[in-house]
Parts: sequence; C-alpha cells; structure tokens
Amino acid sequence: MEYWKAMFKMTKGHRGKYFGSFALTFASVFLMLSSRIVTKVLIDVLSDPATLADMDIALINTFGGREFLISNLYIFSLIIFFLAVVRSLVLISRNIMRAAVETTIMKETQLKLFDHIIRLPYMKVKAIPSGELLQTATRDEEVLRNFLIRQVNMLVYTFFVVTLSFGMLVALSWKIALATIVLLPVLGVYSFFLIKKVRVLYRKTDDSEARMTSKIEENLSAVRLVKAYNNEVYEIKNFETYIDDYEDHFIRWRKLASFYFSSTDIFVFGQIAISLIAGIILAFQGEISVGTLYLSTSLANMIVWPVRQVANILSNLAQALASIDRINLIFNEPIEDIETGLTPEIHGHIVFDNVSFQYEDGDVEVLKNINLEVLPGETIAIIGKTGSGKSTFVNMLTRLYDYDEGHIYLDGVELKEIQKAHLRQNVASVLQEPFLFSKTIISNLRMANKNATDEEVLRATKTADIHNTIVSFNKGYDTPVGEQGVTLSGGQKQRLTIARTLINNAPILIFDDSLSAVDTETDINIRSALKVRQAETTTFIVTHRIATAKDADRIIVFEDGVIKQNGTHEQLITEEGLYKRVFEIQTRIE
Repeated sequence: MEYWKAMFKMTKGHRGKYFGSFALTFASVFLMLSSRIVTKVLIDVLSDPATLADMDIALINTFGGREFLISNLYIFSLIIFFLAVVRSLVLISRNIMRAAVETTIMKETQLKLFDHIIRLPYMKVKAIPSGELLQTATRDEEVLRNFLIRQVNMLVYTFFVVTLSFGMLVALSWKIALATIVLLPVLGVYSFFLIKKVRVLYRKTDDSEARMTSKIEENLSAVRLVKAYNNEVYEIKNFETYIDDYEDHFIRWRKLASFYFSSTDIFVFGQIAISLIAGIILAFQGEISVGTLYLSTSLANMIVWPVRQVANILSNLAQALASIDRINLIFNEPIEDIETGLTPEIHGHIVFDNVSFQYEDGDVEVLKNINLEVLPGETIAIIGKTGSGKSTFVNMLTRLYDYDEGHIYLDGVELKEIQKAHLRQNVASVLQEPFLFSKTIISNLRMANKNATDEEVLRATKTADIHNTIVSFNKGYDTPVGEQGVTLSGGQKQRLTIARTLINNAPILIFDDSLSAVDTETDINIRSALKVRQAETTTFIVTHRIATAKDADRIIVFEDGVIKQNGTHEQLITEEGLYKRVFEIQTRIE
C-alpha cells in the first residue's frame, strides 16, 4: 500500500488529467464494443431469420427492424464510420492528456530529486557513489514514470475491456463465456512462475548496465589521466569486460522473456480456438446466430490478449517497486538545514575549544582536542602530512563537517548556532581540486556573487593573477571553459576558482592546498596581492610549500589529528619537528 501511495503522490496537481485519461480509456472501449455490436446486427440482418434469438431480434428492432435495415444498409457504414472517427478522437485526446501528465511528472520528479540531492548534507552526498545517484535520477525515474502512466493505463484498459466483454459474453451465451476463460487460470499460474525468473534476470541485467554506465562516467571524468599514462588500450579492454558482462545478462534475459511471450501465445491461440470451436458448435446447433458467433469470437480476442499482457505489467510493477525503493533512499535522507540559526556580523575572530571530530563510518578520531585562537585579519598557514586532518580542520569552519566534541566560537558565537547559509556567505573556500561549470569565464566568476560589479570582478581576477590570461583569449571573459574547465590548464583553472572566491569579499578566506597547482612565481604574486586585503580578512592557507607558509602570521603543524607545532616561521625552523624537517628537505631541493 505504501508503494501505491508513493506513486499516487507523484500525480498530485495533475489528477484531473490523470484520471481523465482513464475516463477516455473507458470511452474508447465502449465505442470499440459498440462498433462490434453494430457489425453483429448487420450480420444478423443479412442472415436467416430462423436462426435469430430473442436478443438478436430485440437489437434489430432497436435499429428500426429487419426490413428497414435491409433497405438501408448504408446506415451500418455510417454508424461504423462515425464510431471509428469518434474513437480516434477519443484516443488522440487520451494520448495528448497522458503525454502532458507524463512530461510534467518527469519534470517535477527530476527537479525534486535534483533539489533534494543538492540539499543533502555534504557527508551524505560524498558517501553515495555518483553513478548510483545518476542511475536513480534518470533510469529509476523513467521506469517508475513509465509504469505510472503507461502500465497503469494498460491495467485500467484491461479491467474495462475484460469486464465489459465478459459481461456481454455472458449475456450472449454463458456456454461461450465459460469456454472463453477455461485456459486463463492455467495461463495465470504459468505466467506467475516464469515471469519471476524473467524479473530476476532483468534485475541482474539492470545492475550490469549500471556498472557499465559508472565505468563510462569514470573514464570520461579521468580522460586526461588516461591519456597522460597512455592507458587507452588497457581501459578499452577493461571496459570490454563490462560490455561482455552486460551482453551476457541481456541475452539471457531477452531469451527467457522471448520464450515467455512465445510460449504464452500457445495459451492465447488455444483459448481463442476453444472459444471459436464452442461458438461454431452452438451455431450449428442453432443456439446462437452467425452474428453472435462473430461477436463472441471478437470478444474472446479482446479478453485473452490483455489478460496475457497483465503478467508483463506485473513484471514491470516489480521493477517500478525497486525503483521506488531506490528513489526513497534519497528522499528519506533529511536535507541540510541552511536557513535556521543566527546571522551575526562576522569579523573573523575564531576560537577552537577542545574540538574533536570522527567520520560516521570511521573508528578513529581525525581531529583530537584542537585548541586554537585566530585573531581577525590574521593569516594562518597549515602544514602536515597527508591525512593528518588539515582539510577536515578548515572544512569545519563552513560546517561541511560538524565537530563531535568541544566548541568553535566565531566572534563569540557558537558555530553550530550560526545559520549555514550566512556562514558560507562569510567563509569562502578555494578547494584543493578546482571545478568549473561548462559556462563562460564570466558566468563562472559571478557564481560566488551574482551582484558583483565589473570593478569587483576585475579586482578579483587581478589579485588571482588571471586577468592578463583571460584578456589574451579571443573572447576574453566570454570564453567558454568547456566541461569541468577542460579547455584551461590546471593552473588557469585554479587561479580562476581563486578569483571566483575573492569576488565574494568574505571576511574569512580558506585556501585548501589550492595554491599548490600554480607555479611559485604565481603563488608569490597571489599572496602579495592578498596582503592588500589582509587587515580585513582572516586567512587560512593549507599548503605543503614552506615558501607559501613562511610569510603567514602563524604556522600550525598537524600530525595525526593533533596540533603539534604552533608559531612563526622563524620559531619553527629552530624547533625539532615536522616543519623543520620539511624546511630542510625543500631547501636542499631548491
């Protein structure tokens, strides 16, 4: 029942059209049966009156009597043509109405999925493979929508046509009605067991396709790396194993599905044959007219074929239910609340008080009892080995991660009490891996501040040492950067993301190892330009370069989630520890 509620919920706001299509389906079935009845009357009019039953005579009299109809046979052509035209108009209206509902549901469902995924906490999104999210937002949505619009409509059609047709058969001849359904229970049992196997094979095929899709996505994302390592041949051969696996599952699924549909034809045609033979026998015995024989055979066809299709609909139902489960896995995850909280004026005074943090799926604390005070306008360089907790430390300031123990005070206010949207507006980060959207340079720059003036954009690009590079392009700031900034070099992308962050004029600025992608000269130019706004900006620079760290007001050194050293460059190079060792190594290399 919960599944049906979930599907029914998707039609909210469009139920008039949704159920209207069912009404038009009923109308089309009624018109189709009416056309068959008119044809039956025509046959009965032209047949021997001695073979006519009371019902046949009653129908003929309804149309004006046998003599009148024989004299005006064109009436049948007009009526059948009129019914065909009306039914065509009804079907066209139904399909238009159904298509309108389908496209609207597709738009709204995918928008809701995208909206929910974007609003999930960073930790949740990071934990779900992107391939699975993509599969859910596209393939699962399509399967569910197709069932809700097309398969449910087919179920409704089957209900109407079987109910009305069987009712008419009983009225015509209970013997033929009984003969028409004699094999249907056997077909139902046969379909139930075989379709279960078809469903299992389909699911395996679907999973195999998902793995293949994820592999394609992975290689497209890493195309630069593949080419850098001259790894094309290996990746093609590796991808071939995914294709072979999908091909194997697909063929097995299609073979069994084809066997099912082919074998059920035996039951369908057998049932039609039984109904036809029973009708012929009754016609020879004079129990029914020739018109009744025609109509009963036609109704038997109208009953058997849709019933046979029900098994396939039930198979699609299983797929739809699986899709609902995967979609609900996303919708059941609570979205991140970025609107609730305080919105204090932020200047950049930060205090870490015994802060500890551990990932949900981890068993070791990443940060342990961190104590640190950072004054407004101070520049803090952060150095440490890979995995020592540097990025986690700075990411807590934007609450991408929430600390488990202790307190962080921002200008005297507990960080967790500050509205996330307000916090992220005032704490700007330049991430370790630069990402640009497939837009123009100016569109990417204005993402951080849509109201930024041309002067602010220019000041940010000059500070990031990227302005001269941009104006050297033929289209300047209107140059498209391609997907993920593929048309730019790594250093150009990084400088562009730095400029994008600077446009925001946030009082707290974080460089998460983002200066490592630029050359030393550019690094110096950017840091020199940043000094102009240093008094009004609290800056954190995560880096591996001593040359980048040494000009900071203070340097903190992380080891195993603990701050082991804290001081200026001059102080730390005289202390035994990681900083001194790194300084000596880099000095020798230079």
